[in-house]
Amino acid sequence: MDFIVKIFKALASDHRVRILSLLISSGELSIEAIAGNLKLPYKTAARNLKILEHANLTVSRRRNGFTYYSLRRDQALEYNSMIFTLFEKRNKKKK
Repeated sequence: MDFIVKIFKALASDHRVRILSLLISSGELSIEAIAGNLKLPYKTAARNLKILEHANLTVSRRRNGFTYYSLRRDQALEYNSMIFTLFEKRNKKKK
């Protein structure tokens, strides 16, 4: 599948858009923290985070039995920086 299609499919969910907005404003968070902040069931948050990770928008790491997610800001993924800039502008307008 074309990576652009993958990205747009990943962004086609309100839950995933809200997760990205939260990660942009808060930085790295555990699945539990994301689920709590957005008032989502743990499994819903985890499933949507995996979709974002498969689209290369987020990256995960495990520490002390918890999984933490953050934005994937690799220089090679130029579309990510454009997407994250759009989200940052959107977050500023909402405040």
